[in-house]
Amino acid sequence: MDKNKVKLLIKRYEDVYLFATKRISSIMSDQVFNDLSLEQFAILRILYHRDSMRASELAEILGVNKSAITVKVEKLEKRHLITRERDQEDRRNIHLHLSEKGHRVYKDGEMKIENFVSSYLNELDPRDFELFINLYEKILTIIQKDGKESTG
Repeated sequence: MDKNKVKLLIKRYEDVYLFATKRISSIMSDQVFNDLSLEQFAILRILYHRDSMRASELAEILGVNKSAITVKVEKLEKRHLITRERDQEDRRNIHLHLSEKGHRVYKDGEMKIENFVSSYLNELDPRDFELFINLYEKILTIIQKDGKESTG
């Protein structure tokens, strides 16, 4: 592809991505996540689907270092959304779980996300949205592959 065409496409991507991400994150935080950040909600989502995991596993999934995940976990624990439990076989390991309140907040957020996203999807042709998701999944696959190659 022509260099100028690539530059133009990248510029368009940046404009749309930066605006959309900031705007959507703000709306989602205010209206959907009960004053949680997108990353905090992602932690609840991961724990909801995995039931229990160590903080180091969570850090790896989110692509952050262990000290950063500790701060995030402490904030969620203070809000009574997650609990920590020592591994009985290896006391050094601490497992994270969603609390009952965390389950409720996550389920409520999921329902609100569905409603929020549906309101925008109704504006799109279903084939366009399917194409959009397929392209995002391809980009994610490329990023994950590159990440494994650079670390492995």
